[in-house]
Amino acid sequence: MKLAERVHLVGSGSLGFNLTEDHDCHVYLVDGGDELALIDAGAGDSVDSILANVRIAGFDPSGIRYLLLTHAHLDHSGGARKLRDRSGLKVCLSRVKAQALRTGDEKAISLDVAKNAGVYLEHHRLDPCPVDIELFDGMELRIGDCLLRCIETPGHCDDMICFLMHDRGRSFLFSGDSLFYGGKIVLLNTHDCDLKKSLESVEKLDEIEFDALLPGHLCFSLKNGKRHVQAARHVMRRLGVPSGIV
Repeated sequence: MKLAERVHLVGSGSLGFNLTEDHDCHVYLVDGGDELALIDAGAGDSVDSILANVRIAGFDPSGIRYLLLTHAHLDHSGGARKLRDRSGLKVCLSRVKAQALRTGDEKAISLDVAKNAGVYLEHHRLDPCPVDIELFDGMELRIGDCLLRCIETPGHCDDMICFLMHDRGRSFLFSGDSLFYGGKIVLLNTHDCDLKKSLESVEKLDEIEFDALLPGHLCFSLKNGKRHVQAARHVMRRLGVPSGIV
C-alpha cells in the first residue's frame, strides 16, 4: 500500500488494515533509492507475507538494509530474527532494550504478562536476535538518500523511539506506540509503562514540526499530522489524560 513517494505499508494486523497476521503492528517500508528499510517487524508469523508485500510494492527484498524497531514489544520486534536471517539486514533498536532482544528476554518486554492476559498465544515467542545498531535520542540514520532522526519518547515503554524523516519538502513521523490518530495514547499495566513519561513525550513531540503521522496501529494521517499531537495537548492542558486505544 503506497502512502507517499518514499513510504509503503507492507504489514498490518487487526488493529490496522489486516494486511498480515492479526498480532502485527503496522510495518512500513522506506524507499531510500539504493537502500530500503523496514520500520518494525510484526509479531513474527508474517515474515513471508511482509516480504511478499515488499515485492508487490515493486521492490526487491534483497535491497532491505535496515530494520528500525520503534520498541521491543513482540508485535513490533517478533519478526526481527527471521527478517535478519532472510535478508542479512541490520537490526536497529534502542540501547535501552538491545540486550533484551539479543537474549530473547521475554520478561523484559512484558511478553510473559501479555501471554497471561491472553494478548498473545502460547506459540508466540521472542527469538533472540543480534542488534547491530543501538539507537539513542538525536541519532541520525541514513537510508540511501533518506535521513531519519531518532526521537526518544518513553512512556508506553522505556525503549520507545520515534523516527522523523524529511523528504522533498515533507516530513514524516513514525510514532510507534507513543501517539495515535486522534491524539490517543496507550497505557498498559506493565513494569515499564509510565503515564508521566508518556505525557512528557507528547509535550516533546509538540515541539517537532511534521506533516504525516504514521503510528504503529490504527489510522495514519498523511497530512496535518501534527493536529493529533495538539489534540492530546489540548486534553493535557485541561488537566486530563488523553484517551487510550485499549
